[in-house]
Amino acid sequence: MKNFLILFSIIILTSSCNNGNHVDFEKNTALAKEYLKLHQDENAEEMFKYLHEDMQWHMPGYGTEMGGIEEVKAAILGYQAQFDNMKFTANYWLPGVDTETGLADGSTRVYGTWNSINTKTGKESILSSYHSFEFKDGQIVNGGDWFDLGGMMNNVGYKNLVIAEFKILPGKKEEVFAAMDNKEIGLDITRNYKGCNSLVSTYNEDSNTLWVVSDWNSYEEYSAYLDWRMNDFTDLGDALVPLLKGGMNGFRPVFPNSDYKSY
Repeated sequence: MKNFLILFSIIILTSSCNNGNHVDFEKNTALAKEYLKLHQDENAEEMFKYLHEDMQWHMPGYGTEMGGIEEVKAAILGYQAQFDNMKFTANYWLPGVDTETGLADGSTRVYGTWNSINTKTGKESILSSYHSFEFKDGQIVNGGDWFDLGGMMNNVGYKNLVIAEFKILPGKKEEVFAAMDNKEIGLDITRNYKGCNSLVSTYNEDSNTLWVVSDWNSYEEYSAYLDWRMNDFTDLGDALVPLLKGGMNGFRPVFPNSDYKSY
């Protein structure tokens, strides 16, 4: 009888695992739901208690690397400052699997939709998203967010735009473009600098002028970037100054700007 009970327990456990119902799946799903509910309530301090100090998190922003606990905390605070009336509607929750074995490991993941209102523009966002959660000692240790952060902010967010003008000397356009496109010193460096959300450039042939338009989390962060370009990492400036009308006077950044609107 004892052997039968042991065998029966093994069968039940194996069956549960094969069906994706790891023993920790329901518990961890409940924790993840509580965590997302706290985000809807904009209760950042309580959310922080769910974060393991060793966590590694996939961040949704363009060009961003895996984040640790401090990056996740900053992102939470940023979202809650920029959006009101946040509501998450789950389409379905699914058990996660170990990436090496393919077997259920107690982690959980969810597909759903976030609805919210941008605090500055008053525009509503409807954002499809995917989130995954792995747990250690009852806290979130790995996982990530997958959604179109840039698309959402382009449509409903507020922009801190900087318009930089480069007045080019006759016959020097190609040299300026080559410097801007140089991956070691050029605009790729700017685009991936902390606080830069987007960057585009456009050229006017009649005036031989290049405009670079970028959006930043804040003008303070752009000022920090500009100071770094001017005083620490001067390679692009050194390459461009001889190619501009009036040297350094051929460069003019226009900021801060206000009353951003999209139509």
